[in-house]
Amino acid sequence: MTATRPPSALQVTRRGALSAAWGTCIVASGLHSAIAQEVAAVRMQLDQQALNAVPGDERVGLEVTEDTSPAAQGLKAHSLPGKALPIMYLISGVLSLPSIRGAVQEMLRRHEYGGVVIDTRMRPANIRNELTAQADAVLVIRADGSTESVRSTLFTEDFLKRVLNYR
Repeated sequence: MTATRPPSALQVTRRGALSAAWGTCIVASGLHSAIAQEVAAVRMQLDQQALNAVPGDERVGLEVTEDTSPAAQGLKAHSLPGKALPIMYLISGVLSLPSIRGAVQEMLRRHEYGGVVIDTRMRPANIRNELTAQADAVLVIRADGSTESVRSTLFTEDFLKRVLNYR
């Protein structure tokens, strides 16, 4: 007497199982990186160069207006001689943490505008240049009024995540 296997409509081979496993891993890693892209609601005052640091696909959902406030006029007055007068913008909306970091790094490159202040006492967090803040540094004002300062070289995405109260 010989044992026979019942016919099966679906036969799984070792090669097929391995291919399916690799495909699942690749899809899962792509989903993980898309899900891991944390975001924050922010309000930022920046110039055209810093605005250009924000990817176009993220700008779609932002509210972007020209900033004509006295603070913006003060920043413009400190622009480098011989260059065109910059346009200051106010943007508000939701941005990914890498985009916020990129825009802040671009803001820090412009020493004539002073340092960058991240004020978390309000929602959304307010990010702006401040002439009285040390250039090449980020000053964080926490919700309780305490402050922390960090040099631009130490301004990492993990620091930003912590500042904006992400876990």
